[in-house]
Amino acid sequence: MISIDFTLILVILNFILLLIILKKLLYKSLVSFLNKRQKQIKDNLENAKRSQEESAKMLESQKEMLHKARKEAREIREEAITNAKITGEQILKAANTEKDVLMTETQKVIEDEVKKAKKSIEKEIGEFVISLTDKIIGKKLTEKDDIKLINNLIKAERKQSKERKVD
Repeated sequence: MISIDFTLILVILNFILLLIILKKLLYKSLVSFLNKRQKQIKDNLENAKRSQEESAKMLESQKEMLHKARKEAREIREEAITNAKITGEQILKAANTEKDVLMTETQKVIEDEVKKAKKSIEKEIGEFVISLTDKIIGKKLTEKDDIKLINNLIKAERKQSKERKVD
């Protein structure tokens, strides 16, 4: 059987006293430390969750910005291509217009030169005819006779040149 003696009572009292002292000194600080640690862990978990949500939002925002940037770059590229086509067409139109103007001016110059050449030839032919008639007829014709003869020869020459063009 268990005997209760004085040492057992002292051990029990020591144990109770030890518990009271531990409760007074260590229990509150231990509970406080555990509560702080629990709160710190809970705060860290919340911070981690918030950080994860923020990083997910930032990632989504960056994806959207990247999508917008790609779309904007595509639009800029398409606009540049369109502008290049328009500019090319304008350059071609300007070149064609300039070509037409140059062709018209060149044709006018050629026509003027042809007219000058015809007048010069008509004058030379007239002088030639006058000298030839003087030699053939052996006398000098009057100015009216010269003009009449020259005009007849010019008309005949024009008629022949028109017939040559038709052929």
